[in-house]
Amino acid sequence: MKKEMKHAQVNTLEKVDLKYKNHPRTLLRAFATFYATFHSTKNKNMFEEICNFKTKTLKMKWRSNDNYDDCGVYLLKHMETYHGEKDIEWENGLQLNNVDQMKKLRVEYCGKIMSHKENKEHHSMQIKARKWAKEHPN
Repeated sequence: MKKEMKHAQVNTLEKVDLKYKNHPRTLLRAFATFYATFHSTKNKNMFEEICNFKTKTLKMKWRSNDNYDDCGVYLLKHMETYHGEKDIEWENGLQLNNVDQMKKLRVEYCGKIMSHKENKEHHSMQIKARKWAKEHPN
């Protein structure tokens, strides 16, 4: 899907429907399938209910057609900061096309993922990081 979206660049952000086509519905259906697979005993009607959710593409002031590499960073920042508020009230600190900000966020999220206790490799990553830090004191 990322490849399809990469080639769907449009000149204005108002044409977002042309860019994303039916991807929100596809994602809802994938989530509904996941939910039905792992929670089928709780609510048998949930699959259809999720598939029928209404979606809205928010008009985020940091939304850009110029960055195809940081979609995961944006996703993590959105998950961290969005709590259902209106798009004009949502403040997450992201700035339009700020390369330095994206670099810092990549490092931050990478560090959190690598050192999280649920990461089975976190202990070996800590050892490697300490070794690297000793070898590169500056």
